[in-house]
Amino acid sequence: MKKTPIKTILTLFLIFLCGIFLSACGKKKTDTTASPSPAPKLIEMEIDQKPYISLIPRADGHELTLRINHIPENITQIEYELIYTAVDGTIEMEKGVGDTLKVESTLITKNLLLGTASCTNTCKYKYDEGVTGGILSLIFINSTGQMSTYETDFVLSSSTQINQNKNISLPKFAINATANAGQYFVLLQNYGMPNSSTLADKIYSVFASGNGAGSITSISPDSTIKENLKTLSGDYLLN
Repeated sequence: MKKTPIKTILTLFLIFLCGIFLSACGKKKTDTTASPSPAPKLIEMEIDQKPYISLIPRADGHELTLRINHIPENITQIEYELIYTAVDGTIEMEKGVGDTLKVESTLITKNLLLGTASCTNTCKYKYDEGVTGGILSLIFINSTGQMSTYETDFVLSSSTQINQNKNISLPKFAINATANAGQYFVLLQNYGMPNSSTLADKIYSVFASGNGAGSITSISPDSTIKENLKTLSGDYLLN
């Protein structure tokens, strides 16, 4: 008996549904959700392992030399960032410089220009003006991917500025002093001690473009220890 067109259509439709059902039964569910990468572990470096940080101004104050000494042997990389505020006319602008340094010894130095350089055959520089300080941040990364962080405010002052203000200071720390002319100074709270025999709860350091000579009249807090009061540069120990 010949099938009618409707029966033929229904038969084909049933065959089509069975095919879909069997195909769905044969599929395996695949989980496409990516596993999140574990966050890097932050650790606190032991006091006797913390590197000693220097930020030394150039004679004209337009460049700072970052010097990281006594780096532990297991540190493989250091990320640095220097953020500061510059002035263009009446406008204040936040500027910054940063990079990742590969560690191959216990001492690293890096020159940080406070401005921009355009170099082809010779270099032309555009220096940022009105820089009086900022924030220095370092991330120490060891061979197992663990990280230790250090961050400090820093102040950049000329001899003229120090002599006008009669001091150079950070929050909760101040040096009342005058400075010999023609120098630039950087004050920061250090990360490590200058040597293994130094003991202090906190250490502040001043670095100078010259010999750092001047005259210190007082230091706040007054429990601060500074060996030579005829020079502003050096380490200030707080117990």
